[in-house]
Amino acid sequence: MAETLRLGFVGLGMAVTRIFTERPGITDLPHIRLTAAADPRRDALARFENEFGAEVYDDVAELVKSPNVDAVYVATPPEMHAEHSLLALEHGKHVIVEKPIALTLDDCERMNRTAERRGLKLLAGHTHSFDPPIRKMREIIRSGELGGLRMVNTWNYNEFMYRPWPSQELVTSRGILFNQAPHQVDIVRLLGGGLVRSVRAMTGAWDGLRPGEGAYTCYLEFEDGVPATLVYNGYGFFDTAELYGWVGEGGYPRDPETNRKMRANLRRVSGDEAALEEQKNQMRYGAGQSGNYPEIWNIWGRGHDVQSRRKHQKFFGLTVASCEKGDMRQSADGILVYGEEGRREVAIENAMAGRQAEVQELYEAVVHHRPVAHDGRWGEATLEVCLAMIRSAEQRREIELSHQVPAWE
Repeated sequence: MAETLRLGFVGLGMAVTRIFTERPGITDLPHIRLTAAADPRRDALARFENEFGAEVYDDVAELVKSPNVDAVYVATPPEMHAEHSLLALEHGKHVIVEKPIALTLDDCERMNRTAERRGLKLLAGHTHSFDPPIRKMREIIRSGELGGLRMVNTWNYNEFMYRPWPSQELVTSRGILFNQAPHQVDIVRLLGGGLVRSVRAMTGAWDGLRPGEGAYTCYLEFEDGVPATLVYNGYGFFDTAELYGWVGEGGYPRDPETNRKMRANLRRVSGDEAALEEQKNQMRYGAGQSGNYPEIWNIWGRGHDVQSRRKHQKFFGLTVASCEKGDMRQSADGILVYGEEGRREVAIENAMAGRQAEVQELYEAVVHHRPVAHDGRWGEATLEVCLAMIRSAEQRREIELSHQVPAWE
């Protein structure tokens, strides 16, 4: 294979809008070429063709046949992840698939067996375990400088359930459980070494206007006995960004009024699925051709001025890792370490994050034959935890796991 990786996109929705507005992003990688895209929306295809000089298709089955595509980025709705990933793998394409990797363990097994049989790379993204502060915390844990890991606790309170998701999307994703839980599960699994023994969880569906579960409390235990708690409230009145200087998930400043404004927007369009669909559509790639960002983007803190604001490290709530000789948590620009000598900050500069990091990981694996850390087996193990959270809450009991794999070294 040439030193350039030719990448095709399957699905040009909101995830792709984020991908192309991230800076630095995948379009800043000189060894990545965007050569094709498939989507049913003609306006999105026209923009992609114009922006990248790429092939465009309204049928995924045609894109995966293209000789000008080495790898496919699957960014379609979760219920299509398995189908589109398998289609790409069967046509000899490497695959990155957005989280969740699939919706069932059977589909994960099919995807992983196909990739292994064909000698192809399958990468599970996008989660915040790619973020440099989380990787730095893992590095410090592995170094042993703070002694052994003893527990991990992570909290996130935000307005996720009041964002303009059409109701059917929340039904399919079980609210936050397939959409947001993979982020926290991946973070905790990476810090704890990957091998979760069991899960006990309770979930909450607190607002009749929004289908699906919007909150959970989860206790999990690793094989070595290390415990972890995961707390998520997507109905938040409180916002965990308040605890670290109003830095938002993407690393940009977050408006302290975001939760209130998004809740008010949802109440205004309550029950109007067409309005929800239109607001969601405005956030998809190819919408807003005039360059005027819709109001909903500005409420969410992702409007046209985002690039003019100071960028910090990405955040996904408050995560504290406790070791024998100290605790760690993320700061705006690095890691805060609390030990016998007091508090010190470990700065992190110029490290790849987000989708840029995952595309770079695939490139290194395909072109330079390096192992994929976030591979399909890792994604399957993360999904197993999410599914166990659902079962545990329904059955009100502890669920033991059997598809776990260790974190990469």
